[in-house]
Amino acid sequence: MDAPSGAPAERRLGLAVGGLLSLPIGVLSGFTGVGGGEYRAPVLLTLLGRVRWVIAANLLIGFFVAVFNVVFRQAWTLNLDFLLIALLLVPTSLPGAWLGAVITNRISTPILKGLLAGILVATGLRLILFEVRVGGVMSFAPLQIALALTLGFGLGLISGLLGVAGGEYRIPALILLFGVPTVFAGTLSSLASIPVQFIGLLKHRNLGHTGASTFRLGAVMGATSVVGVALGVLFLGRATEAFVTLEPLGQGPPPPLAPLVAELARRARARL
Repeated sequence: MDAPSGAPAERRLGLAVGGLLSLPIGVLSGFTGVGGGEYRAPVLLTLLGRVRWVIAANLLIGFFVAVFNVVFRQAWTLNLDFLLIALLLVPTSLPGAWLGAVITNRISTPILKGLLAGILVATGLRLILFEVRVGGVMSFAPLQIALALTLGFGLGLISGLLGVAGGEYRIPALILLFGVPTVFAGTLSSLASIPVQFIGLLKHRNLGHTGASTFRLGAVMGATSVVGVALGVLFLGRATEAFVTLEPLGQGPPPPLAPLVAELARRARARL
């Protein structure tokens, strides 16, 4: 299967628009560590049309973003305890991502669109209404480990179901549950999201939720997103931790991106 005839993703202009809009989202991802899937979803929905293809394409782009976020941030240089925290989120997230992808094939398109719109609204409300303070001392208490495993499954389920990496929720959880510093939490979130998005994408591909247009648009938007990630990481090196804390913990995207995000949300509501 391929994209509907006449879909913007079938034309060079559509590919160019997707690549252009993914650049600032990539900057945001590189700067904060979030995957950016919530911001890409309206763009992909406009360009591809089919919601299940949007989910698969978002996972593909998010995979690129997460891998290069980890590389550019040099995650391997972090303290071993931090890396173990990221790995702790993975075991339960993989079956969650697989199950989420399967569910997309069992529910109707209107319901799936409603869920996608719901995660966009929920993310926006969380950013506006809830501010998460920096956590305490890092700990591996049994309760925290159990919460991390539960969180991993939940975020994996959402990722496979809706095509988002879940960084908007994973980062605050890392800070609150384990006391991870903000600038490291974004790196760990990207690291934990790599296998989740990969499994979700593979399952969606097996279910027939991809086509030539999916990979073509995903490659274009993924490439420009990686450029944006590189720029975002460069900006991160010049910023203070207090400033980095603003976006993932409740203050929304930086002012230059706010109009873009608002416009993308408006278009998504119009199509849903």
